[in-house]
Amino acid sequence: MPVSRETVLYYDPRGGEQTAVLKTILVQMGARIKNVAPEAVGQTVGCLLGRKGFDARENPEAPTLAEPMLVLDGFTDKRLEILLREMKKHGVSVPYKAIVTETNIGWIFHQLYEELAREHEAMSQ
Repeated sequence: MPVSRETVLYYDPRGGEQTAVLKTILVQMGARIKNVAPEAVGQTVGCLLGRKGFDARENPEAPTLAEPMLVLDGFTDKRLEILLREMKKHGVSVPYKAIVTETNIGWIFHQLYEELAREHEAMSQ
């Protein structure tokens, strides 16, 4: 299988079977998984991805995030479609998902989470 440049930042405060199934899907797709620990949610998306120019912040605020979140980097539309289809097929639900953009790569992870939570709530009403 060819090596993919796709990387996923994955945060899940609960873990469990859903996490195992999602990671299996991602490994089978050849995507790189970077787990985001609760104490790391105060870092920028770029830092968590290991991008140049995004140094670690000292003593960042790290609020508790209640829901799982995926931040996808390097996925084409077709590969994103495959991932979402496989997640649905296997009953994996991650309420907050984002694609890395030039804008959000500089965002602090928990701020991106909070923005996605606002959008999710607005769409649910």
